[in-house]
Amino acid sequence: MDKIDQLTPSQRAELEDRVRNEMLRQAFQDLVQRVTEKCFEKCVTKPSATLTSGEQTCLAKCVDRYIESMGVVSKAMIERQQRS
Repeated sequence: MDKIDQLTPSQRAELEDRVRNEMLRQAFQDLVQRVTEKCFEKCVTKPSATLTSGEQTCLAKCVDRYIESMGVVSKAMIERQQRS
């Protein structure tokens, strides 16, 4: 018998919550990493100690577009999962 089968319903729910939260945390870290890499490559042509106003504007728009896109994808995935 697996140890997970020996858990009470409340213990199982708590474990599921912990796993879900860890997965969300990891997904968020991955998103931040991807946004950082993609937007930096796109917007910062000559890295220096400070960002130009053009670079700042480009980064802000890039991050906004990326987050908006992820929201659309996430919503579509949730809707698809709910239909299943």
